[in-house]
Amino acid sequence: MATISSAGIGSGLQVESIITQLVALEKNPLKTLTAKATLVQNQISAIGTIHSEFSALADAAKAMMSPTAWSARTASSSNTAAATVTATATANATSISLDVDSLAKPQSVTSPTLPAGGLVGAGTLVLRTGSWAAGVFTPGGASSDITITAEATDTVASLAAKINSANSGVVATAFNDGTSDRLLLQSKVTGTSSGFRLQVTTDADSVATDNAGLSRLSFDPAAGAFGMATAGLPVQYGSNANARINGMAVTSQTNTLTNNIPGVTIVLSATTTTNYGLVNEALAPVTVAVREDVTPAVKSVQAFVTAYNTLAASLADGTKYDSATKTAAIFQGDSTVVGMQNVLRNMLGSISAGSAYQRLADVGIQRQLDGSLTLDTTKLSTAANNGTELQKLFTANNSNPLTDGFAKKFYALATGVLATGGLVTNKANALQKVLNNNGTEQTRVNDRAAAVEARLRKQYTALDTQMAGLNALNAYVAQQVTTWNKSTA
Repeated sequence: MATISSAGIGSGLQVESIITQLVALEKNPLKTLTAKATLVQNQISAIGTIHSEFSALADAAKAMMSPTAWSARTASSSNTAAATVTATATANATSISLDVDSLAKPQSVTSPTLPAGGLVGAGTLVLRTGSWAAGVFTPGGASSDITITAEATDTVASLAAKINSANSGVVATAFNDGTSDRLLLQSKVTGTSSGFRLQVTTDADSVATDNAGLSRLSFDPAAGAFGMATAGLPVQYGSNANARINGMAVTSQTNTLTNNIPGVTIVLSATTTTNYGLVNEALAPVTVAVREDVTPAVKSVQAFVTAYNTLAASLADGTKYDSATKTAAIFQGDSTVVGMQNVLRNMLGSISAGSAYQRLADVGIQRQLDGSLTLDTTKLSTAANNGTELQKLFTANNSNPLTDGFAKKFYALATGVLATGGLVTNKANALQKVLNNNGTEQTRVNDRAAAVEARLRKQYTALDTQMAGLNALNAYVAQQVTTWNKSTA
């Protein structure tokens, strides 16, 4: 007997069409499930956006709670060529008069001229740092002798390199004026305590004070006017900066004043006093001012308003109903998301205690009909310049969530809804569970449809087999009848 290779061949029925339509009926619930899955996926995405926006609101509120958001200072100088000023948050607002009498300088000396490229002479140099006063050298407390050995082959350049490699606090420079070489020495820092002495302890000619050989590079005025202490050679001793703040004398080893006014640093760059210390002394004071800088505070409030508006817009878009198109948004009527909106709006209308201002509207932050906030920058700037009252409105800690500052309120709200068990987290988890169940149900429908298809194919295959046998029997009977009719004709 021939094998049935396709359902319907034996019976003559449109079996494939019948099976396809019956299986399609079994899969019909997938349309609803797929549509639901798409909606839930969109809701999960929207909740993710809302999560991020609550997080941004928390960040903005937290930034407002930082003292640095309210303690910025700006400093100015009426003569920046003579003095510049910076101030930290610890500085109090003030205005002072500054006279720059003299600048701090390093010690510097220069050697007599030596033949260009010539040898300096062999021997030993001893360098020590300290201070000079009335021609007397006093070694520094932590100072130690640094010995530099000059070889017979040393030039000014090679000796300068040896001095620099000793890291003694003195910088050596080989200088050529076009015809001759000189050795220039300068202390690395300024101030009276940055001085140095350079002694020749041994010289190839056995005389360390004859202004010949290596002794030409000595600087020891107390021992005599030879070497770099020779009369006529330029010498600058280390000196401190001298200034007057509101007429009171101050001094500094450097040209930076840091400890005179808490939180204020003044860098001196030019003198303002003419003929300092003389009878014809003339003053040209610099006015140094430190003021509160409200710019960061205003920016932090603006950042809070922006973060709030972004979140409010997402909540409004997700819960709206378009009457013109009769289309509901993905969270329209959702009690959780609508609840978030209500909590935010109620918090905007609450009060804060402990400040001259109680409501956000008092400082120019107004809620509009669409739920967004507008900012009156003029009103906000006025509040920002009203001492610490604006800061108190946002940061007051009354140990009461109903009257705490608004930054504290919104930070607590945002972190709360994002925490485990919070509204946003719970909503996201619930939606994911719905999506997972939907996937399970779709699998169940597909499995059931597959089982139905398998059963139908089995049944129609059996029917085809039976119909094929009956057709064969019918053909045989018909043949026999034909044969019988012929034999009786």
